Amino acid sequence: MNIFQQALGTVFPPYKRKVRREEQNELFKAIISSLPFEYKELREQAIACRFFGLENWKGNPDFKFVTLSYPGETYSVYKKRGQNFKISGLKIFSKITGRFEDVQILVGNNLIHGLKIENSNYQLKEFDLNRINVEGIQKTPFAFPPDDTDIFYDFLGQDIKNILGPDDIFDIDFNNRTFYAFYDLEDGNFLAVDKNLKVYSLVHDARPMAKGMKTSFIEILNKISNNQFDKEKHLEERYRDSK
Repeated sequence: MNIFQQALGTVFPPYKRKVRREEQNELFKAIISSLPFEYKELREQAIACRFFGLENWKGNPDFKFVTLSYPGETYSVYKKRGQNFKISGLKIFSKITGRFEDVQILVGNNLIHGLKIENSNYQLKEFDLNRINVEGIQKTPFAFPPDDTDIFYDFLGQDIKNILGPDDIFDIDFNNRTFYAFYDLEDGNFLAVDKNLKVYSLVHDARPMAKGMKTSFIEILNKISNNQFDKEKHLEERYRDSK
């Protein structure tokens, strides 16, 4: 990052977050693209999806949660229940430590979930992307902790379940709070509810990032299913109100 970019990041925090996401994306894509042919579906997944950052992960605190947005039908295409495993044995050269550091990837239901790089702050400048070693790569089963989203979904009313399937909702750690996202606004932004079913609009570059909405969960689901929710108009209002 040059001096001008650093200055912009100081004055405009959203710009700084954008640059950080872009650099993390380059690091993430380099690691995934280095995987051997047998992992080609994961490589394709990383290309098809939009990357929106590496976040702290309460469920697996040793890993960073990989926030991806799945366009169109790609989520249902790639998701395969029970395909839970860890990829280890990768190594990437660190310019900071002067040696190759271990890399691990967690895959849950065939979706890329987590990334771990030993002795790292997950900053692009730390690594030589041309020196990624996959000779010792191995795949082992991984038992994920109980899925909070499944538990949350089980307690929803039948009226909501009639509209929202179990694969249509997932938990997300947004601004250090846990939400359950149910509608993709694109670019890493979502409509979501908290554990009390209060509806929120989660938009990274708006203020506040998590804004409560004056609607019930069932009301907004009905609007979406009846094509009465205007996503573009909603985002325009969120950005306008944050100025």
